[in-house]
Amino acid sequence: MIGLIQNELIKTFEKKMSWVFAILLIVALIGSGLLYQKVTDKQKGDTWQESVQMEIKDLQDQQQKAPEEEKAMLSDQIAQKQWYLKEKVNPYPTNWSFMNELVIALKSLVTLFVVIVCAGNISSEFSDGTIKQLLIRPHRRWAILVSKYIAMLIYALFLAVVLLVFGYIIGILFFGTGNFADKIDAGMVAVSGGSHFFKLFAYYLPGLLMIITIAFMLSTLFKNQAIAVGVGIFVLFSSSTIGGLILMYANKYAWTKMLIFPHLDQTAFVMQDKILENITMPMSIGILSVYYIIFMVITFVFFQKRDISI
Repeated sequence: MIGLIQNELIKTFEKKMSWVFAILLIVALIGSGLLYQKVTDKQKGDTWQESVQMEIKDLQDQQQKAPEEEKAMLSDQIAQKQWYLKEKVNPYPTNWSFMNELVIALKSLVTLFVVIVCAGNISSEFSDGTIKQLLIRPHRRWAILVSKYIAMLIYALFLAVVLLVFGYIIGILFFGTGNFADKIDAGMVAVSGGSHFFKLFAYYLPGLLMIITIAFMLSTLFKNQAIAVGVGIFVLFSSSTIGGLILMYANKYAWTKMLIFPHLDQTAFVMQDKILENITMPMSIGILSVYYIIFMVITFVFFQKRDISI
């Protein structure tokens, strides 16, 4: 089995596309760092607290001269900055605020790239005509399929590590080192920047595993690589839209709570206990587990019975 996995990893990383995706991820991180640096407020004082106090004073001066219709808006801005001081939240860009806002946002690129590679994993064997050479070896079909699946999981892990490592390095280069425990603003909730980031990333992994499994299943169902990848990308991009619609109608149609789409994004549980009425994270993971078993059974049964004539 180890030899089969090594062979699949070699085949995966021999493809230029696999490395191009990693490079594109790094380029996206650099571009995000430059953009984040330009659009965020700059610290003016020696400390961020001093800078916030200076901004509060400026806003208070503006409020005294502003027309009545603008005073409420300025009052809200003052209240927000006073909240920063009270909760000890640094509102200026740091490496951890960059990680929480931009690096986490770019996890969608990891998912997209993994779907493209995974959806074409087996279907490309049919398109390229190499499936017969693969199956005539003295290995059972299920072992070949398991090795391919594990190789895809390792590639997904590779891209996730690229995102984490280079995201952290680029964050330090642009915004300097920051304390892991320093607080950031998560929708007017003060949270530790480091721990909040790793919670978001950890809660992202179950959804990524499900997307990989769906893409892998599609790769076994379609002989045409373009169709498999196309359907995989469609499922990826439509899942959030369908999930949003299900959340809207879940109270009216109780059975929609059991559909997979609202449960693909587990990061919602970082800031709330439920995503739907009576649907907690353990229940949501349980629903995903049922779908995972179904998808894996379909994948293995179909591949076992697949006609390899080309």
